[in-house]
Amino acid sequence: MRRIDWIDYGKVIGIYLVVLGHTNLFFSFKDGIYIFHMPVFFFISGYLFSFSRNPVYKDFVKKRFRQLIIPYVWINIITYLFWFVLGRHFGDDANANIPWYDPLIGALLGNGSKLIHDVPIWFLVCLFVVENLFYLLFKRIKHFWIGLIIFIMVAYLNYTFNPYLMPFSFNTAIVAMIFYVFGYMMKEKEFFRKSNVLYLIIALGILIWASILNGRVEMYKNFYNNYFLFLLGGTAGIIFIVNICLYLSSWFGDANWIKYLSNNTIIISGFHLMTFSFIKAVMVYILSIPLTVLEGKIGVNILFSIISMILCLPLIFFINKYCPFIIGRKFK
Repeated sequence: MRRIDWIDYGKVIGIYLVVLGHTNLFFSFKDGIYIFHMPVFFFISGYLFSFSRNPVYKDFVKKRFRQLIIPYVWINIITYLFWFVLGRHFGDDANANIPWYDPLIGALLGNGSKLIHDVPIWFLVCLFVVENLFYLLFKRIKHFWIGLIIFIMVAYLNYTFNPYLMPFSFNTAIVAMIFYVFGYMMKEKEFFRKSNVLYLIIALGILIWASILNGRVEMYKNFYNNYFLFLLGGTAGIIFIVNICLYLSSWFGDANWIKYLSNNTIIISGFHLMTFSFIKAVMVYILSIPLTVLEGKIGVNILFSIISMILCLPLIFFINKYCPFIIGRKFK
């Protein structure tokens, strides 16, 4: 399959928004990020999926288990050990009296709200569930719009009437399936081939309006406030980001550093919170800078998240060169 340049830009922007969203931004700015940054990743995953390249379900499951669940296991082990030795003794966790076994239970259940040591990796389990559901349910469906509408309603009913978080982020997977199917359908319709400034402006306006009106979204907890506003804001955010990325790819083309970051978003997602701890330790214990300088500041937290991404680069190099099995890859 030919590489799609705008996808790389989309993944890099998406992972940066994930990192930025975990800083101490003020909540209204976070609300704008949270309403669409994870839907973008599910959309891209659906856009990249192809039944013709994955004709046998068993082979597909094996491949995605290696690419998603193996990294989930290894990243859990590494970040849990970091949390057990250091993380739980400093910062907010030091005052929370969290039992040592709670994160392990969370890792086994695959629920983001229980992954105390590394919340962002809930996405790996959730995406694995989404892709299995999609393959089994949509393999022989001709009219994808019908399936999409059914999932919109099923997800609404589950969100409204089921207060319990199910194992392996299954509740969230039902909602995420909507964006995954949307991505697959847009690829099949060849909708996002050229940037459109009108779409970009309208989508941005809807995104801002929906995020202000809806407030906080926490997809890993299956919490969306107003469910339909979340879907609207998430879809608008996807259209906005895609058009931004189409412009970037047409202006800057096939940039190697963008491809490099795009290929390693799992590492950034899994380990950026560890870099947060390192940066904060340097600030407090070496530079004597109080952490209060981060509270609610946009510029400072943008810089903080950029530094975090930069600190992930040596880790990316080390894992790819010396232990690629951590992210389900083979030695070159």
